[in-house]
Amino acid sequence: MRGCSGRGNAIVLLLAGIFFIIGGISIGIVGARTAREAAERAERLPVMTAGDIERGSVGTEMIVEGFIDPRNPTRFRNFVAYIREEYRGLDANDNPDWKEDERWTPPLLIATEDGAVQVANDAYRLEEPPVKWQESDNLSWNSFSGEGTKRYAGFESGSPAMVIGRIVDGVEGRAIEAELMFGGTRAGYIAFQRTTASISPVLGMVSGGLGILILIGGIWFLFRG
Repeated sequence: MRGCSGRGNAIVLLLAGIFFIIGGISIGIVGARTAREAAERAERLPVMTAGDIERGSVGTEMIVEGFIDPRNPTRFRNFVAYIREEYRGLDANDNPDWKEDERWTPPLLIATEDGAVQVANDAYRLEEPPVKWQESDNLSWNSFSGEGTKRYAGFESGSPAMVIGRIVDGVEGRAIEAELMFGGTRAGYIAFQRTTASISPVLGMVSGGLGILILIGGIWFLFRG
């Protein structure tokens, strides 16, 4: 029985080690490259106002930089777009386990210096939302009712917003089909992606190094058993 237990522990450690090594490679190489390419793309794309978009060609990829227009209807509290997460207790490492349980990304108006731009679609990503709210500092999860503490991250009227998308024909003239909405400016988005690209290799090395140590532990258990 002891030998079976030792082999079982070894297999668990070996799989965990491989998982961390693969994760380290993904973060360090793929994550860094993705962030770097996102920054370079944002630097290339033109920043357009409402007037530019109205005169632009359908299909043109561009950036809109402005604020959430006050005419947008609110969905919850002052949020007009948000991601909601629910607390589900502690994970295997005793860290808070949050699961996304609702996402609200409707068509919106973005105020620019010469008018409002219509975001026509409802399937865009929210990156670094500027407004956050949590129901309570005391986290709770009721497994019987399936209810836990909820937290929100999103945009409200007046929030800074940078949108990457392409020009489309809207109901009332030109609009944009958004790919993502960032809580800040174009410069802030580029800086965020550059920072992510620079720290991803370090995080990848940490994850990979931890994976190697766990792998060594698994090999030791395997031969010891």
